[in-house]
Amino acid sequence: MSVNTTPVAPKPTPLVILGSVERSRTYRIGDQDHTLGNVLRNILVKGMEDEVDFAGYSVPHPSEAILQMRVQLSNRATLETADDALMDSCDALQQICKHVEGVVEERHKGEEDDAVKIE
Repeated sequence: MSVNTTPVAPKPTPLVILGSVERSRTYRIGDQDHTLGNVLRNILVKGMEDEVDFAGYSVPHPSEAILQMRVQLSNRATLETADDALMDSCDALQQICKHVEGVVEERHKGEEDDAVKIE
């Protein structure tokens, strides 16, 4: 029997908010990687360019599923906190996903499931 046969469940990593300035914060988001980081950064930078001066992300180490997202509001922002900007970007991402799901379902309405059923 190998030493590494016992699966180790990853411990959950909570959301950690770093920084005391409300308009400029770093968020450490557990169990996430470049997939979420890149899309949120794009929404913040391109979709909220009047509100956000800087948005960036990093995944500090590939063996750890931790995403660090940095958000800094501009001086002309109508939002009060970086938290608001991140929440708005998450809401926008949810709307995009719902739209894509609706388009896919509409285009494939009435089609049979292509999955092979194994009994």
